[in-house]
Amino acid sequence: MTGNDGGRGRRRLRIALVIEDVRMGGGQERVIAEMAPRLAQRHEVHLFCFTLRDIDTAGLRMHRISDPSLPLGARALWFVIASSLAIRQSDFDVVLSQGGNTLAQSFVLVHTCHRDRRRARMRLQERYGRSGVLRTAWEALRDGIFARLEGRAVRRCRGRVIAVSQSIRDYLVRKWGLAPNEVQIVHNGVDHATFRPELRRTRGRRVREQLGIGPEKLAAIFMGGLWTEKGLPELIEALSRTNGDQRLVVVGSGDAEAFGRMAEQHGVRERVTFVPHVDRPQDYLAMADCLVHPNPIEPFGLVVLEAAACGVPLLAARSGVAMDLIEDGVTGYFIEREPADIAAKLDAIADDPRARARMSERVHRRSLEFSWDRQADEMERIFLELTPERGERR
Repeated sequence: MTGNDGGRGRRRLRIALVIEDVRMGGGQERVIAEMAPRLAQRHEVHLFCFTLRDIDTAGLRMHRISDPSLPLGARALWFVIASSLAIRQSDFDVVLSQGGNTLAQSFVLVHTCHRDRRRARMRLQERYGRSGVLRTAWEALRDGIFARLEGRAVRRCRGRVIAVSQSIRDYLVRKWGLAPNEVQIVHNGVDHATFRPELRRTRGRRVREQLGIGPEKLAAIFMGGLWTEKGLPELIEALSRTNGDQRLVVVGSGDAEAFGRMAEQHGVRERVTFVPHVDRPQDYLAMADCLVHPNPIEPFGLVVLEAAACGVPLLAARSGVAMDLIEDGVTGYFIEREPADIAAKLDAIADDPRARARMSERVHRRSLEFSWDRQADEMERIFLELTPERGERR
């Protein structure tokens, strides 16, 4: 954390951070993994979670919630119940939940648009087929419960709601009736020592060689999970509509066999490479000429910021951190979740290597505004401003 007083003069808060898992991989799991040790430099920080790995726990107070190893949605619902029973809110100055994952929060950090996401999933089921009667019914029930828990959390914490992006704040105002001044924005950060442009000349070049992609080919990357939800079907179709011979590298967990068949149906199977989850995503981002992220309801998009930090031009929907990073034709392009539009932008970025190089430099420069230290400082400021002295509580 930044600051020059070493914490002198600040109140020391007792902070509970509530999340299922804490780890350096993933999305919100990574956010808490970065935030917790920084806050612990000045405050007493307690972690209520199922699992924790890959971070230094020095100075952190651990409260492990029993993990029943249920399927993903049921596991999350169990955590809501178990964390609510484990936390006595009166013991803490701050109880920060990630959305509605406990019933005991005093602050909420919103990183998912559950009501928008639920509607988007229903549209995708209609377009690409349902999973089966029982699974579809379970997913509808689960998504409905998550949306209700989200609504309960933001209403309970009115004035103490923190959003990770402007698009999240807009969603909270639109869907849950909050006033704009009841939601504060604190952007996630990025590790600029790990994600940096220099990798493009070293590890990125080696990864391209390993994948058999020559320097003359434009290599686009799609990274992450939830492939259908985040727009991979439209991206594969877009690849078939491009004028050139662009290549697509898909990195992350998903059904590579099914999407490989989709690529074959569109006549681009030889142009798509699937790579399972990797421990060094920065090397794969560094090999790319652009990142394509067509998800129009992306709450933040850590991978978008990490790509920018590596100097990778962005093709992304108007949501999340892309709204802060993209200037059309300068750092990348905004795209619609439509194959024709994605194809046109891929062609535009492939046809002008000099413009692509300028975009690389400018998008990296814009990424420097984001850091984990800055995020922790802003969270601390909000906690201190909105938490009364213990003697003032009723």
